[in-house]
Amino acid sequence: MTRNDPGYAARAIEDLPTVWEGFAKLVGAGLDITAFGANIMDLPPDYATSSHDESATGQQELYVALRGSGAVVIEGEAHPLDAGHLVSVCAGTSRVLTSGPEGLRVLCVGGVPGGVYERPEWAATAAGSR
Repeated sequence: MTRNDPGYAARAIEDLPTVWEGFAKLVGAGLDITAFGANIMDLPPDYATSSHDESATGQQELYVALRGSGAVVIEGEAHPLDAGHLVSVCAGTSRVLTSGPEGLRVLCVGGVPGGVYERPEWAATAAGSR
């Protein structure tokens, strides 16, 4: 990692710490970002995550496709997620992320509206791992 405190941090995506056997890359922990949460998930082809919401954390989330395509499914409606589309989801809204036939690399950015972001323990603990 290149670091020039307090000015910037730069790191290759493949060099970020990971969790879940490499499924998620910890952008926030890897770049020492504390103002908001940021992770990259690599979904394999034709994959769907479990339905979840962020009501426990209060986080709003933004999903940005970095490679491939897929959708964010909310209440049965698939919202495209690709180079031309973004999706944001409020904390209490359940969502499922899906990937298309080529898979999906997605940047997930989260924060608490009007609040202070606190990195979850699973991300803080894994920050030193790869």
